[in-house]
Amino acid sequence: FRSSTATLPAEFVPLARAFDSMASQLSQREREMTAANDRLTVIATLDLVSGLANRRGFQSRLEFEWMKALQSGERLSVLMIDVDHFKLFNDTYGHPEGDACLKRVGEVLSAIATSCGGFAARYGGEEFCLLLPNSEPAHAMQVGEDVRAAVEGLAIPHMTSPGKAVTVSVGVATVTPGDAQPEDDLIEAADAALYAAKRRGRNAVVEHGLIQPAQPAISLAG
Repeated sequence: FRSSTATLPAEFVPLARAFDSMASQLSQREREMTAANDRLTVIATLDLVSGLANRRGFQSRLEFEWMKALQSGERLSVLMIDVDHFKLFNDTYGHPEGDACLKRVGEVLSAIATSCGGFAARYGGEEFCLLLPNSEPAHAMQVGEDVRAAVEGLAIPHMTSPGKAVTVSVGVATVTPGDAQPEDDLIEAADAALYAAKRRGRNAVVEHGLIQPAQPAISLAG
């Protein structure tokens, strides 16, 4: 709103102009606050070490993709990815090098996510995740192998690990979402597959198996 000075008595014109100036400043301030809030929202869902989304950002995207898959009947895959022997890496090379390692892994995941229409995030610590909408189990396993091979191909030295280079273990799970099934079931299944990959000696990709929508919960055995 801006006041019109054309019909005001002369003594009110300075007051009207002052009001217009205040209103303009307030509008600018509101725009600045909105922009600042938008930036804070982005920062709150960003992991500054890896450059990927953080766990909060991943959960938000998972909820969104889950609802889409519920409506479309499409499958949804999650890859849980863990840097092998990362504590040993930090102990050997120091935390700055550890952060640099996580950043390079994040770059690999970002590139792969972009190429396959996925969404990559750092889940916490040395654990990452990759969400693949509308993904068949075979495709998810292939993406998992692409991740494993790409990280190994970085050839980041890790002299205290068996392979003398940084590697990752990958757990894969695919689901056709059902109304009675929480999104956390998919994460738990992928996590169980990840630990199976670690038990197999690490630097491996293991699939948990397809989760049927009729099941209220997942059996993590097997």
